[in-house]
Amino acid sequence: MPDFSGALSVRGSSEAIVAWIEDMILKGDLKPGERLPNEPDLARMFGVSRGALREALAVLKAKGIVERRPGRGTYIRRIRRAELLNGLATRKGDDELFLDLLEVREWLESKVVELAIERGTPKDIEKIRDALQLLPRVVSEGTPSPLEADLEFHLSLALAAHNEILFRLARNVSELLQDVRERTLMQPGRLAACQREHEAIFAAICDRDLDRALKAIKAHLNQVRREVGMDKTDVESAFMTTKRKAGQA
Repeated sequence: MPDFSGALSVRGSSEAIVAWIEDMILKGDLKPGERLPNEPDLARMFGVSRGALREALAVLKAKGIVERRPGRGTYIRRIRRAELLNGLATRKGDDELFLDLLEVREWLESKVVELAIERGTPKDIEKIRDALQLLPRVVSEGTPSPLEADLEFHLSLALAAHNEILFRLARNVSELLQDVRERTLMQPGRLAACQREHEAIFAAICDRDLDRALKAIKAHLNQVRREVGMDKTDVESAFMTTKRKAGQA
């Protein structure tokens, strides 16, 4: 039986219960195939009503995290870690995790651009050029999706870096931020602005101009931050707040 000794500390809404169980799965304390305690025991462990617990279980079921087995109980389903993290990255109140992801993405994208300039072949440049044409096609033809077009451009940059681990990291971080990127790309005027930012990055790479390329990629990512209401100033402020809290702990 999983250890639910810390469950009583939740004492909150169904949303808090969902978050706690998701965190337990990420830490490995809850594993696929494990059965949750029955509803009365689980409600008592969390210090909540049966109604709040059932609401939390319904959310977890809708997310594909748990499943009901008639006559046997509720079990943890096997779910890809990236899918779970993607939801956590955009969960209300998880600003610290979201900030960590933005910081990692900026480092990755900057390194990708640096290596793409250093190692990119003419064939790589052509692949980036092809990917650059996808966003305009979204507007004119309705395909591919905005997210697919944006992802294809960034992954073509990562491929040009000729580092398999870096490529995989870039792809994984993109998956974690999928929901955020999809929402920002749907905002009025964002597709055209994103295309201009991509073109600036591409032009700098073609000219093998590292300083210009780094400025372009950072300007692009800072714009994404602004679109989600968390620009560079907010990031630094939140980081200092987190440090102060850590120092007081």
